Amino acid sequence: MLWLQKLLHPTVIVIRDGRATAARGRLPGAVLRDLELLCADFDIRRATIALDGRGRCHFSSTVPANAHQRIRNVLS
Repeated sequence: MLWLQKLLHPTVIVIRDGRATAARGRLPGAVLRDLELLCADFDIRRATIALDGRGRCHFSSTVPANAHQRIRNVLS
């Protein structure tokens, strides 16, 4: 389903083994490092986060709901 996210959204972040990478789009390294720290806090090992360009984030089901706002804060 990652290929569909890449087609629909200008920025897609993939978390694999706790490491955050921009699969599509560009993000500063500091933002990716902050995301990695948040993922460690919430024990998120694998996830996908898509940014739609209008300020909305779309999270994969592996991201707990109580982490959504903290991730949005890092990305804004």
